[in-house]
Amino acid sequence: MSYWHQMYHSRPKAERVELENGEPRFESLMAKKLSDRDRNFAESLQRQFADGGKLSPKQIECLEKMEQRYSPASVLKREHWAQSYGAEHRETALICARYYRSTNYFQDLALKIIGDEDFIPTERQFNAISQNKYAKKAIAAATLPPLYPVGSLAVVRANYNLVPQRQYHDVIGLVVENHANGLYASSTILVNGERVRLQDRCLKAPSAKRRKKK
Repeated sequence: MSYWHQMYHSRPKAERVELENGEPRFESLMAKKLSDRDRNFAESLQRQFADGGKLSPKQIECLEKMEQRYSPASVLKREHWAQSYGAEHRETALICARYYRSTNYFQDLALKIIGDEDFIPTERQFNAISQNKYAKKAIAAATLPPLYPVGSLAVVRANYNLVPQRQYHDVIGLVVENHANGLYASSTILVNGERVRLQDRCLKAPSAKRRKKK
């Protein structure tokens, strides 16, 4: 045996098993409105099936998933999602997309949501971008009323982890603008004559005593 064959054994061929009702199943699947990617894959499986009537267990699993994906119930569900997306979900998707554009995650999806009004993400894509804990914080920041509305007073927390600028610690300021985008809502406040933008978690409500003194 050559050195090459000793070092690099050929990979054993995957087990192939009979595909029950393969011909009518492929005929039914190919008659459906498949995506280009799914059609190319289905045609590849169909050619392999035609060569002996067998597929590997993994290929059969992929075929079954594709059949489920294009079942009448699944197609109807996708159609309902497409119809409801604009009115019920697009604003949430935009909030999440704007947040993720400032991160290294979901960049392609976020760009499509923001840049193409006609683009409709799949329900799975929407859930991925909106149902994690970071997205939920961004949604809350953009949709809940501001903790410190414009015209209210707020005190900068004396917390170096949140506010490294010591000169602002425990100083009371006037909120002049609210900002809803991002993981945390933020506000611009007027502190000692300076306009400073801080996340709302860096602020706290002034005590009744301080408000009266002010």
